[in-house]
Amino acid sequence: MSAVRSLRISEKLLRAVRDVARREHLDESTATRQLIALGATEYAVRLYREGKITLRDAAELADTTVRGMIDILLDHGVKGNVTATQERKAIEFVLSKI
Repeated sequence: MSAVRSLRISEKLLRAVRDVARREHLDESTATRQLIALGATEYAVRLYREGKITLRDAAELADTTVRGMIDILLDHGVKGNVTATQERKAIEFVLSKI
């Protein structure tokens, strides 16, 4: 789903949008959307790294799958925030159901 939004941006950001548009052979609207998506992904990575959101929440914020978010996090050098104790408990739970 998409929505039309009007926003005011600084000249510096507008130059960045125009630079992306020129380099990637895009119109300015598409370049703006790509930069916003990139910012949302980086924000999701930061929040996940800080332990403020779950992997599923990060994936949703970055508009990707959980598997896709894992790849993004690995590309950013972010390891999972699941502790060994949590993992052991999860395995024990699964084994108890078998």
